[in-house]
Amino acid sequence: MQAAHTVLLVPWQSYVGLSLLYTSFTVHGLLGLHALFRRRHLRLPASEAWQLALGLAIPVLLFQHAGGIRLGTSIYGKEFGYERVLYTFWVADPGFYLPWQSLLLIIVWIHGCLGLRAWLRSKPWYPRASAALASLATLIPVLAVLGVINGGLDLREAALRDPAYAASLAVWSGDQGARDLASAEWIIYGLTVAYLGLVFGTLGLRALRDWHAKRFHGVHITYPGPRIVSVPPGFSVLEASRWAGIPHASVCGGRGRCSTCRVRIVQGAQTLVAPGPVERLTLRRIGAAAPIRLACQLRPATDVSVEPLVPAGPGAALGATRFDAAVEGGRELQIAAMFVDLRESTRLATDRLPYDALFLFDRYIQAVTGAIERNGGRATSIAGDGVMSVFGVDGKAALAARNVFAAARDVWDALERLSDELAGELKAPLRIGIGIHVGMAVVGMVSTSESQSLQFLGDTGNIAAKLEEQSKALGCTLVASVAALDMAAPPEPTATARVEATHVTIAGRQAPIDVVAFRHRSELERLFPRSPT
Repeated sequence: MQAAHTVLLVPWQSYVGLSLLYTSFTVHGLLGLHALFRRRHLRLPASEAWQLALGLAIPVLLFQHAGGIRLGTSIYGKEFGYERVLYTFWVADPGFYLPWQSLLLIIVWIHGCLGLRAWLRSKPWYPRASAALASLATLIPVLAVLGVINGGLDLREAALRDPAYAASLAVWSGDQGARDLASAEWIIYGLTVAYLGLVFGTLGLRALRDWHAKRFHGVHITYPGPRIVSVPPGFSVLEASRWAGIPHASVCGGRGRCSTCRVRIVQGAQTLVAPGPVERLTLRRIGAAAPIRLACQLRPATDVSVEPLVPAGPGAALGATRFDAAVEGGRELQIAAMFVDLRESTRLATDRLPYDALFLFDRYIQAVTGAIERNGGRATSIAGDGVMSVFGVDGKAALAARNVFAAARDVWDALERLSDELAGELKAPLRIGIGIHVGMAVVGMVSTSESQSLQFLGDTGNIAAKLEEQSKALGCTLVASVAALDMAAPPEPTATARVEATHVTIAGRQAPIDVVAFRHRSELERLFPRSPT
């Protein structure tokens, strides 16, 4: 322990190290009190409530240990090492120090793990690494405690065998030591009282602020339904949802990192303050349009009407269907979406027996879904002759974009071969329309009482379907957004230079979208040739 102390702790006991350590500790504590004051209510998810409560408890427990050692070293000239610390824990006063220190270890570790989880869970790689991280989070404190127990039992046995050795480890021995210890304990007591005064003072200021806000004015936030919630000014929309018991998704815990709490401003957008740096960065990352805001960052000062865009787990559905996204089972990812639709499907079914029509549509669906699955995609919905699919659920966006174009090429090829195969039964070759787009979406499992299916929420799939509709007006088979083509990064830049982009306007979006229209399969194959294998 003492050998490791030289490497791990000695640098922090220099003037520079102590300055950094105590400054960071003070700033972190003050930020915690500021977060407590800033919250307009304490109706929080369990993980956030535990993180806040444990963080507020840490200084009270830490003053006894760290405060005692630092005061003994700096003011009273005492020398501490692991032998003397373990002697204090296991021999001098085990009934007080051992439970106190064990509680401190547990609280600090859980508080830190909750904070790291809140920070990392919005990262695309976190679900894959969560099992390994959970193992580390369990093993490290367990092994540390075993080491302390082993060292403490050894030292206690040595102290019982050699009273002279035990006497040399007593830090506060003699009359002067007793007076120094009493003085240090008074300082620690004063620090504890001062800190508790800050905590209760913060709670008192919150109560005074809330009383003033409720007494003189309030803000009305209207949710779909309609449901109107009246809150004091300063509440974020997410806080208002939690205050009123309205389910509202928030993966990152209201820190503006994940965008799952985003809402569409239905009324009152003109009176809202512009997004701050954190919100602006996240909105830019997901390509959100002007009426979209983050509920955790938006604090309206006047009445506003909002519509949450990502369903929350418990309240996502009123019936048996549940969307396990934006909670434990869902992730926000950059995905590629492809929508395939069969043209003139009504004409194909005309003058055919029902089973003949069913056979034809089954062959079409099998051809489309087979091409999707061979290229790493998942068909998420089949409505009549329309097939929606998603690529990139593993978090690899660039690969998803390449795969979606490869799937479109194979769908196109499969439908041409199917037309040749059924030429004797068809009056004209099968014709399809394809739309491709990339963007952010929340991907998760929709569960019913009998089954589960992968789904994704967001504008990406809607835009892909709207681009497929544009293929009719443009007289082509495939319409892909330039964003999707750029992300795919085809291996032949000279080929992409010959692709001509155009602007299209789709319903529900003010700004036009840059797209590329493919009229012949050979145009797509030049950009995305088949693998030699």
